[in-house]
Amino acid sequence: AVVSTQSTGMNLEDNIPSVRHGAAIAITSVVRAYSDTLLPEVLNKLSDLLDSVNDQEDDSQLFSELSKKPAVFGVPMPDDPAHTNQVMYSCGSLAPKMGRGGNAAPGVGGCSASHHFKRPAQPWERTDGAIRLVMELSDVPNAKPELLNLLPKVSKATRKRNFEHHRHLLETIYKSLPIIFRRLTKSKIKGYVNDFLDGLYYGLKSEMNLLRAASVECLQSLSLLLGPHILGGRIEMSNYDMYMHIQSSFPETIGC
Repeated sequence: AVVSTQSTGMNLEDNIPSVRHGAAIAITSVVRAYSDTLLPEVLNKLSDLLDSVNDQEDDSQLFSELSKKPAVFGVPMPDDPAHTNQVMYSCGSLAPKMGRGGNAAPGVGGCSASHHFKRPAQPWERTDGAIRLVMELSDVPNAKPELLNLLPKVSKATRKRNFEHHRHLLETIYKSLPIIFRRLTKSKIKGYVNDFLDGLYYGLKSEMNLLRAASVECLQSLSLLLGPHILGGRIEMSNYDMYMHIQSSFPETIGC
């Protein structure tokens, strides 16, 4: 079980969203079976991952190593010897990716699945994986009290918006929140709702369709969970501009 959580824990930090989500499901399955021994370890790791986004660099760092020379057809060229004067392959060729002989990964032979290219996870992706794990663990009775203590870290992540892909992280958060809140129960989460309203307002106004859709669904779920008039009162007291925006676009969610 320890080996299983270690390997799936690495996948929780993968740069592919579906892999992160699969890891969250797998870890939760193991925790259900061995909660007494594994839950403290998993929660400690979860807490660290939720903090990872605080180390995410600004957008200005994303292309710091690209060449400043003119590019062909506007495509930036990296000043990297690994990409200069090397054997060229046709578009889509698997040749440079295939592992052969001793270089192939165990069990994959020399096919395209044995390539050795993998971009390291960025801090925000680690936090994204952690959010997915919070959602899955919220259905595990023993984990619920500790997850409540981690909600402030989740809400803090909604305020970290200095990097290019912050909207993708917000999408994950606001897609997950309705499930998390419902499972942790209304009486337990009432004190945390207001901490998520600013990010929710940001999502409702976003030009990114997936984030906006997730935010609308979250707003609707909060209305059902708390009651439209209670939710409307909270929003009006914390952010009047948000209240007016919702009154204009989604009046039924706040009882108007």
